Amino acid sequence: MKNNLRMIALGLLISAVVLFVFNQFFSVDSNAAKESKKTTTVNKNSEENSATWKAKYEKLLAKQELEKNNQDEAKRLEAQKKADEEKKKNEVKNYKLVIAKGDPSSKASEDLEKNGIVKSASDFEKFLKQNDYEKYVRDGSYDLNSKMSYEEIAKKLAHQ
Repeated sequence: MKNNLRMIALGLLISAVVLFVFNQFFSVDSNAAKESKKTTTVNKNSEENSATWKAKYEKLLAKQELEKNNQDEAKRLEAQKKADEEKKKNEVKNYKLVIAKGDPSSKASEDLEKNGIVKSASDFEKFLKQNDYEKYVRDGSYDLNSKMSYEEIAKKLAHQ
């Protein structure tokens, strides 16, 4: 009886091994179907992730392009502004200064600064005082322009 039980156990063991081998090597279709489902799911997820990343990348590129265009526009406007200032600076301004009887030279200096003939009224006033032109400024009408130096303007106002 002992031998019979051993034989039955050996038979069950052999049949288990045969089923295991058959399942592993010959029933690949069921495993392949499971793996193809997994890869399909993975592929769908990767495609969705790819589309998401692609959209983010395109947004980033568009943002960078917009920033670059804004910087270029700002540089262009700045250059145009500098060119306009340079043009204004080089432009000769003509002004007819009228000094009434009894007006101080400081009023004439302020008028000249307001009209762009001199850069600073206080500097021009200091120039007049330092070079003794202040007491010789006479009333009258004078044609002046922005190209004239302080010396030329002072001589014209003092009739020298």
